[in-house]
Amino acid sequence: VLNMVNEIVTADNVDDPNLWGNIVGKDMPPAEEEPAEEEAALRMAFFVPTMADTWYVGALDGANRKAAELNIDLQLFDASNRVDTQIQQFDTVVAAGVDAIILSSVDPAAMAPSVDRAVDAGITVVDYDRPLWDTDKLQALLVLDTPNMGVLASNAIVDHLTQKYGEPKGKVIRVFGDLADTWVTYITEGWDPVMAEYPNVEVLTAMSGVWEVETAATNVAQLMATNPDVDAIFVDSDWLATGIVANLQASDTYGPAGEDNHIFFVGVNGSPEALDYIREGWMDGTISTPVPDLTGAAVDIAAMLVRGEALPDEYVQEGAAWSPAKIYPKPEYGTSPFPLEEMPYQGPVLNMVNEIVTADNVDDPNLWGNIVGK
Repeated sequence: VLNMVNEIVTADNVDDPNLWGNIVGKDMPPAEEEPAEEEAALRMAFFVPTMADTWYVGALDGANRKAAELNIDLQLFDASNRVDTQIQQFDTVVAAGVDAIILSSVDPAAMAPSVDRAVDAGITVVDYDRPLWDTDKLQALLVLDTPNMGVLASNAIVDHLTQKYGEPKGKVIRVFGDLADTWVTYITEGWDPVMAEYPNVEVLTAMSGVWEVETAATNVAQLMATNPDVDAIFVDSDWLATGIVANLQASDTYGPAGEDNHIFFVGVNGSPEALDYIREGWMDGTISTPVPDLTGAAVDIAAMLVRGEALPDEYVQEGAAWSPAKIYPKPEYGTSPFPLEEMPYQGPVLNMVNEIVTADNVDDPNLWGNIVGK
């Protein structure tokens, strides 16, 4: 049996280097801090009217990129252009108790009651693309100055007619999208006042139903058959241009830009297809919308609102043509980009400006149509 005796330690010998407490103390690693608990990812639902439209492919791309950057769980809901489907999807999401909903409506007026129920349930709702002015419970609205799209397009056509005839005169076909869609309503608010200034420009109307490509193409073909002297075409969305361009390409009557039988053609959105049509000369311009940036901002703003953060006066993205985008604390009804008449919505509005794309800038790599097209 080996027996070791102990010793008492006092202030007189506490620093003795042979004490085991001093030996071990020198070599002990610092105490590890408890790892910080990771913040749970926000859950958001992203609603589109239809993924068949490449515009919403760009919209989803922008939303997904921002969601990944902010550690947000984002789920897509595609209504296939059916109001009843979108309402059912919305009710499902509300019941699931997500943190936020980012909405582009098939029919904005029809979705107002659903938005009200979601907000009453404590869910943040942010609207983009198709403005939902018919509710005072929506928490934020992101718009693309849709009336100015009509202004830009009408001015481009008037300039073309003036160059062609020496004065603004001729025939123009306006191809309408879904008349229940506020996108169409607000393009008209910009288009009509400009065209009213030129009584020698006759505007013919072609309908598309609910954004139906074949319907638009058929109605345009009928108008062109009875009006062979048509000078220009304007479509409310590049989505409707595909069937019309196919008819022009198949015809022996019309040719691309630079030929005497060319019909001046302007669209809206800046889709990959439209950019190709401009390169080929079948379209002359499109009003490009910065859709991936818009939906990325929608995700960002929804996160700010969920976390109780105040929105800035401007939304900034370095290098973007639209930056900075103004955030109005409330709508200024009666002025663009807002409706002319007072509406129920009184919350913040972010406005991103658009740009017209022609053969001169169609290859700009920052255009969403070129990003998505790749």
